[in-house]
Amino acid sequence: MEPKKPSAATGPQPELPKFFYRLSPGAQRCYLKSDAIDRFDFQPGPRALAMVEALLKALEGGTLAPIDRATQELVNELCRLLGVRPVAIAVRGVRPRNQRGELHGIFFPNARPPQIILWMRTARRHDIVKPKTFVRTLLHELGHYLDYSLLKLGGSFHTRGFFKRESFLVRLLYPSLEAESPSGPRLKPR
Repeated sequence: MEPKKPSAATGPQPELPKFFYRLSPGAQRCYLKSDAIDRFDFQPGPRALAMVEALLKALEGGTLAPIDRATQELVNELCRLLGVRPVAIAVRGVRPRNQRGELHGIFFPNARPPQIILWMRTARRHDIVKPKTFVRTLLHELGHYLDYSLLKLGGSFHTRGFFKRESFLVRLLYPSLEAESPSGPRLKPR
């Protein structure tokens, strides 16, 4: 059964995107379920926060191998805390670019094992990506993985719920940082 389009008679409801009505009934159910979930049952703890700081330090250094290692270690810890199998991470150099823009990260759910690829340098100037942008991209792609592995949605759409879950993770793992200092950003103690 296909969900009905919102009408004025049912009161104000958020409008679904036009492509929603072209999805299969199963994909529509997946989309609606994703849209209804706005957070995870998750508290990171001091070890995960220390790993975020280690990743920020690695980004500050600008060398691929330490960034890749720190990113994988953080993701392994987050997956452990969430009770899912770790996902493979690959950090690469310069972002791919086309007429539509730069690719920040991508999740491959059908790879065996599933994999997340992130890029650490901007396409035009080859600058190291801003730390918060890198962490947000990582958590965005991890969110896609969690849609499959933790929430068992069977798909992963960019729903309002998805972006709320992404923001929830960012707020927990990248709490208010002190102003950028000469030695780089540091997590404020809680």
